[in-house]
Amino acid sequence: MNMIELKNLPKAVCTALLLALVAACGGGGGGGDQPVDHSKYTGQTARASITTGNAVAFTTDAWAAGSIGSSANVIGVMVQNDASPGGKLITLPEIAATVQGSIPQALARVKQAAPLPGVAASSTVYGAVGGSAAVSMNLNETTGNFTGSMTFNKYQNLSNGPTITGSVTMTGIYNPATGSYDSITMDFAPLSANTAKGTATMYGSFAFSATATSETLRMSCTLSVNSSPNYWIKDWTYTFSRNTLAITGVYFHPSYGYVEVTTPTPLSVSSFSDVPIAGVFQAAGAHCTKARLTFSSAGTTVTALTNESSEWQLCTE
Repeated sequence: MNMIELKNLPKAVCTALLLALVAACGGGGGGGDQPVDHSKYTGQTARASITTGNAVAFTTDAWAAGSIGSSANVIGVMVQNDASPGGKLITLPEIAATVQGSIPQALARVKQAAPLPGVAASSTVYGAVGGSAAVSMNLNETTGNFTGSMTFNKYQNLSNGPTITGSVTMTGIYNPATGSYDSITMDFAPLSANTAKGTATMYGSFAFSATATSETLRMSCTLSVNSSPNYWIKDWTYTFSRNTLAITGVYFHPSYGYVEVTTPTPLSVSSFSDVPIAGVFQAAGAHCTKARLTFSSAGTTVTALTNESSEWQLCTE
């Protein structure tokens, strides 16, 4: 098999990438296309053919799910130089987790307000570092169902985390027995996240859910990074269960087209914030071409499987 090794990434780089995978992200199934304004994506829509020239883009960039301050043709350099001034990389799952982290405080404020049945309670929640979010929420304490909206104004929960501005509408199920929610979906059009490396503007949705054995994050959105053309992160699912992380989805690059991303060997992690010590993140393109990001205790390696490989020759696409 013709595997072309393109880049070895040290363990410190893996840490920067995996900051995307924070508590309450995970997997699960189901669903069709989540709400997203497809008109925002005007790039290539054909399935991309992976080459040695774009393999790093379709593994490192897609793995980071659109890192702020990067584009596919510079992400390898950006990641390797992440220790340089300018702040750490912030990724979409970390943005989603920041928005999600404001919900428990919002629910607590709504319960304190004790609104009349069918009447939404209004309140304001504050980021631990700064900013605020105006909340309007209707909670049915009998069923646990809630609906509402939040408008973020420079909301920031961690000193090195994203600063969120924009509005989301949400629906979910609150579990009074645990004081948390079992599921929540947030739609936004748009939501922006400012970081030390730049600004992301997003149109789409995040959805979280949890069971006794796994946690799920699903997301679909278009993403413009520092006013770049839009990327499209379509139907991504993160599944965390029993120290393994599985990822599936479709990644559209405006210049190259789309690839299907999977973890054919699930990533071995003890938590979302840990660096995988094993596993494979893979992007599959046209004509059986593939690019793989392979994790080990020493770091990661990007390889390209070109159309000269034996695997490609056996393909029936």
